[in-house]
Amino acid sequence: MSIYAFAGSLTRSMPQYGAANGVGITQFELNENTGQLVPRSVFGDIEDSSWLVTNGTSNRLYATCEITGTDQSAVAAFSIDPTTGQLSPLGSQPTQGSEVCHAALTRDERFLLVANYNGAPTKGWPDKSVAVFPLAPDGKLLPAVCIIAHSGNGPNSERQTRAHAHCIIPAPDGSHVYVADLGADRLAAYRLGDDGILTALPERDIRVPAGLGPRHIVFHPDGQQLFMVSELTPTVMRFGFDKPSDALRLEQSIPITAGRTAITQPAGIVLSPDNRHLLVSLRVSDDIIGFSIDADNGALVETGRWPCGGKTPRALAFTPSGKHVVVANQDSDNISVFAFDPQSGELRTLVHQQPTGSPMTVAFASV
Repeated sequence: MSIYAFAGSLTRSMPQYGAANGVGITQFELNENTGQLVPRSVFGDIEDSSWLVTNGTSNRLYATCEITGTDQSAVAAFSIDPTTGQLSPLGSQPTQGSEVCHAALTRDERFLLVANYNGAPTKGWPDKSVAVFPLAPDGKLLPAVCIIAHSGNGPNSERQTRAHAHCIIPAPDGSHVYVADLGADRLAAYRLGDDGILTALPERDIRVPAGLGPRHIVFHPDGQQLFMVSELTPTVMRFGFDKPSDALRLEQSIPITAGRTAITQPAGIVLSPDNRHLLVSLRVSDDIIGFSIDADNGALVETGRWPCGGKTPRALAFTPSGKHVVVANQDSDNISVFAFDPQSGELRTLVHQQPTGSPMTVAFASV
């Protein structure tokens, strides 16, 4: 069995980013023993693939992207060759909003969930926050069956003048979906119907402190804990669920202090494969910060902070075995691979650095 890593990249210059040196989606073969990434192919006919997700059987990849000359973003589907790992396009669908930034498959892999950031859409352009796409048996994307617009704002006059959905994930129970909205300082809850329709559950929502700016969330597989990192006021939060209402309950809040620079801007958050550790990437300060998760009560304890091996660490991911952590360093045009100690939760040796233009995200497939 081969393990392939796919890196999405920034291909067009934008005011909120630095240089755009990406070439599309790059395919690498991963050596799990050494952490080495070997370039295999490039799919270049795609722009700004800022988020990638693969399915459980590793025969499909879905990418958020931009399409020049249109009034909205898109999401694209690909098949993964079972022998070579190369990508073949299966078509795309418009996301009904701009600056698409996150996507996730539902637990049964019947639907793809998408979040649109909608920075400052032109009047009259589509500006839906969330979209749900059914998947055909061959993995192709069908038109959205549900689109929802968020409302609200926050006290940050530069970043929170309107709602900005930044992350959407299904709960482990398969019947609920949660959205982190950076602009509205809210985690929004929905019931997911068998037909892909999302029904708002405001009684399950939670508003975080004003100005926090929720960015990304991740569930513990037991469904009893939800972890969140905020961008505007750098913080990691742990939530539980009240019974019988299943409303979110804040259990722990950890401020992220400034590191090597006065500014710390969190980006990605990932859970280790053994569910014992949490890692967060910190842009501007160019660090990765780690936390252990107590097996009895879920409490988070900081385990360390390490240089990311580049500049502007955006997304990060554990390799399938959990032996290594891969970091997409957007503004230094490289991907760093670190050995990971599952006992201490520490990033160990920087074992590999792979030149890659403006990497934004990394996803794995075992074929």
